[in-house]
Amino acid sequence: MNRRRRFLLSAAIVVLVIGIALTTTCVYSAGQLRALKGQVVYTTPEEGMRELIANHYSGVERIEIIHAGKEIFNDLWFVEVRVWADSRVSGGRMKYPDGDNPGCFFLRLPKGWVLVPEGRFPWIVAFGKWLFGFWG
Repeated sequence: MNRRRRFLLSAAIVVLVIGIALTTTCVYSAGQLRALKGQVVYTTPEEGMRELIANHYSGVERIEIIHAGKEIFNDLWFVEVRVWADSRVSGGRMKYPDGDNPGCFFLRLPKGWVLVPEGRFPWIVAFGKWLFGFWG
């Protein structure tokens, strides 16, 4: 096989791989955004995190927001907090005397911010939303 054919074959493979990756991102992001439409909507990511803490901890003494800001995309924020509480609602005890340190991703949709669990790959959903112009 001459150099020109090898180059064309390599280029075709690269284009095919990129096409498959973009198609997968498009389909996955669209599906996740449809699923997220049914989630609870918050006015801000910080408000969403406070509400999640109120629902998952009992005897909350104090909540301190350590970080709240965008993650690569303006519509994807990560909120990290320190929580001092008696226990978790799930029954788990607080492991550390200086509080728990949970963090969550929130994505902006037209009606407000929604929680995006890490298992749903928030960066991919936000990338698809940005790249393909999805608005949720």
